[in-house]
Amino acid sequence: MFVSHGTGHSKGVLILVKDHLDFKLQSVKVDLQGRYILLEAIIQDSPFLLLNIYAPNKCSEQCDFFKTISEELNGSFTIADFSVIIGGDFNVIFYQELDGSGGLRKTKDSVKVLEDICLEHYLLDIWRVRHPKEKRFTWRQKTPIIQRRLDFWLISDGLQDDVVSVDIKPSIKSDHSAITLLINGVDDSERGPSFWKFNSTLVNDSDYRFLLDENIKNWLEEFGEVVDKRVLWDLLKYKIRQLTIKYSKEKAHSRRAKVKDLEEKLENCTKNCENDASKENIEELECLQAEYDDLWCYHPFPCKLV
Repeated sequence: MFVSHGTGHSKGVLILVKDHLDFKLQSVKVDLQGRYILLEAIIQDSPFLLLNIYAPNKCSEQCDFFKTISEELNGSFTIADFSVIIGGDFNVIFYQELDGSGGLRKTKDSVKVLEDICLEHYLLDIWRVRHPKEKRFTWRQKTPIIQRRLDFWLISDGLQDDVVSVDIKPSIKSDHSAITLLINGVDDSERGPSFWKFNSTLVNDSDYRFLLDENIKNWLEEFGEVVDKRVLWDLLKYKIRQLTIKYSKEKAHSRRAKVKDLEEKLENCTKNCENDASKENIEELECLQAEYDDLWCYHPFPCKLV
């Protein structure tokens, strides 16, 4: 985990690296203000430069920020064939007609600085390359209705063929959408033998508690002839484990179906807002987003095999 916290009220960036990934860190540069994290790493024997940014809102500050990013990139190329992946909230848009809706739209001076970075390091906006005519946004406000695609990925031109997918997804408790980038070639390590771990949040699940109470009564009758308390306890634990795994799988299946259904509705509603940013469409989107946030924030993950 590589993090720059920013302040308690604003900014902050984070890069997480999976444990099983063949990842060898070469260097890390962290902005103490919470605006960027820059990693040089060897990933599966290939040199990568990973940069997570959160650009300022004001144009003058953006110009200075992107110039700083340019200097950091220039100072980081110790290996000639680095593959670069930059992602985050750029707070600017490249294409006025496609990336913006509502409000005053004009090309900022800071965009020119960002375009120079792309030209110098052969970077491209991979989402726009894959969706040349599509109008999608990652940020919106209700009053007045303004929509922008402020969040995107800039990647090395040479990585284009390795990109499996790039997408805009619903996010949780945020006025920005999530952006995803899937790159081919990252091998998944084989998992070892799993073990079962009880998720203690189930004790707050009234349906689970009721089901457990009813079954324990039946099991005590079923094992009424077992005299040894230790054996009886082991039998009960075995039965509880079986029941819990079955219940958790069914609950997880139901929850995944609900999440998928909500995400599809959110995506369709988001597209409706992008084509027609009416008050009714925005309010419907807000209701769906609130339901989606509640599903993630107040429903714990079911216990599972890990």
